Amino acid sequence: MKISKAYFNRFKKEFLRWQHLLGLTQYSIAFFHEYFDNEYAHIVIREDGKMADVFLTTKLIGRSLQADTGPESHAKHEAIHLLLHRLHWLGASRYIETTDLNEEWEAIVVRLEKVLK
Repeated sequence: MKISKAYFNRFKKEFLRWQHLLGLTQYSIAFFHEYFDNEYAHIVIREDGKMADVFLTTKLIGRSLQADTGPESHAKHEAIHLLLHRLHWLGASRYIETTDLNEEWEAIVVRLEKVLK
C-alpha cells in the first residue's frame, strides 16, 4: 500500500503536536517521505545542533500493512524517541557529569507531568 500525502501530512501534524506538548521546541525538525524497508518511521537526531530529521516510509508491504496503527501512532512514537534522545546521548558520552544526567532526568519528568494529566 502506498502511503498518501494526506497520511504523511497527518503524521507531520501529530509529530509537531507531540513535540510541542512534550516541550521539545528547541529542536528544528525536517520531515522526509521516502521508501525504506522494515519500518514505518524513524528519526535521526543531531543533539549538538538540536536538529532532527523525521522519516515516514512511502510504502507499506506484508505484515507492516496489517499491523499499521495509523500516522498518529507512528508520530507519537517518534516524538517519544526525541524526548528520550538527550538522556540516551548523555549516557553514551565518554564523559558526563552526574548533574547533567540528573538535570535531564528531571526535565523529562516535568515534561511528562504536563502531558500525563
